[in-house]
Amino acid sequence: MLTSLLERAPGARGAVFCAFDGEHVELVIRDPALSEYDMKVFGAQMAAAWLNLETHATEHGAGSIVEMRLGCAGGTLLCRALPEGYYVVLLVAPGPPSGQAAFELQHAAREIASEL
Repeated sequence: MLTSLLERAPGARGAVFCAFDGEHVELVIRDPALSEYDMKVFGAQMAAAWLNLETHATEHGAGSIVEMRLGCAGGTLLCRALPEGYYVVLLVAPGPPSGQAAFELQHAAREIASEL
């Protein structure tokens, strides 16, 4: 499913599926300039931001977080919630808008969720 996501999402560089604690479960890389270690770090780094945002949103009545988007030197990190605290992160290259990639991530998250 991650491979299919990378094929469909414009500018996709890599994707990582993570557990609630930031530990990677599966990853796929499309950009040869990235290493597995890079994608594992992106996934783990998102856990801290995600948990912080989730805590504050819940405490202030906004409810659970569904999606998060962060800019970084490597492009845009798109993160989508999955059941049981899992999440999936898609790294999109800098430059082109990431809207279509976010749509594809949403679609992939539904597919992954149905398999959990």
